[in-house]
Amino acid sequence: MSQPQPPILTGQDIAEAQGAVTRLLERALEPTGVSRHEYVALRVLVVRGPRAPRELHAFLASQPQLGLSAEAVAELLAGLEAGGYAAGTAQDSPGPARATPEGTALLARLNEAAAPAIRALYAGLDPEDLAVAHRVLVGVTERADELATQAGPVSG
Repeated sequence: MSQPQPPILTGQDIAEAQGAVTRLLERALEPTGVSRHEYVALRVLVVRGPRAPRELHAFLASQPQLGLSAEAVAELLAGLEAGGYAAGTAQDSPGPARATPEGTALLARLNEAAAPAIRALYAGLDPEDLAVAHRVLVGVTERADELATQAGPVSG
């Protein structure tokens, strides 16, 4: 009887990669004075576009890689509003929650600050391999989200 083979890709592999990339991002953002949480919130506002404030709060608070409580999300977004980078983000706001032109410009500057680290990270990796990795990670994320929403224990 043969032993089952361990998975080629594990959650630990993904978590370790996420941790390493997070450290790299934090180091790249350090001179800007902007936290990775502020950066991620701005990216969500700019890239995903305007959305209902409650939806934005729920989305950010549900991201385990951010580790933010509902209160921390509210503080984060209030800080972006106070800086003039976001508008309509308070949970009781009619919304939509959105980045201001200043927030969009800040995100562009932050992306420029992070660009050398990102280029160095992916230098020498085959673009086709990166495309496959992207597809696999999107699929893993979607499947994990599906399984997490099912009632009862997960079974293979």
